[in-house]
Amino acid sequence: MPRIVDHEQRRIEIARVVSDLVLKGGAEAVTIRAVAEACGYSTTIVCHYFRSKHEMLAFTQRAAWQRGLARIQKASRAGKDLPTCLDHALPNTEQRWQDWHCWMTFWGQSPSNEGVEADWAESVSASNAVFVELVERAQARGDFVMIEDPVEVATEMQLVVNGIATLVAQGRSDWPATRQRQMLRKQLRRLGYRPAAETD
Repeated sequence: MPRIVDHEQRRIEIARVVSDLVLKGGAEAVTIRAVAEACGYSTTIVCHYFRSKHEMLAFTQRAAWQRGLARIQKASRAGKDLPTCLDHALPNTEQRWQDWHCWMTFWGQSPSNEGVEADWAESVSASNAVFVELVERAQARGDFVMIEDPVEVATEMQLVVNGIATLVAQGRSDWPATRQRQMLRKQLRRLGYRPAAETD
């Protein structure tokens, strides 16, 4: 059992290096040799944990979106309201921006690469499931003026969050954290979000 834990931990450590390389130079900067040099490992050791560049990118982007969803779920379990939970999905800190950058880079991978389309589908499905839970909790609190299909509302929220992230990617200086949050709240209101406290 300890060997399995160590193996996974080493993959996570390598993924952090891959994420740094992607942030600085895009997917083109990621090679077995570049990763090995940045980690201080031999290429043989890196290849023991990842068979290819694509496998490293796939693992790294999966870790990125899983971190994001974990932040959202933690906020939700703590009883935070919908905008606060979704704030954790925005690229409004350096770490969150790096995660988004890595994720977007993986979106640019060719679907002809083995497993790419399945990885895309997994991330969309997992994100939607978490967003559905957020909508259902908000609806149960009376925070929406109309009770609509939570799956549809969750999908629209994904469009909002992904859209904001895309605009940030095109011009980070134009989209500081405050503007991202303002836009998120504006779009949530258009979806019918009205905190019960505002309507009492």
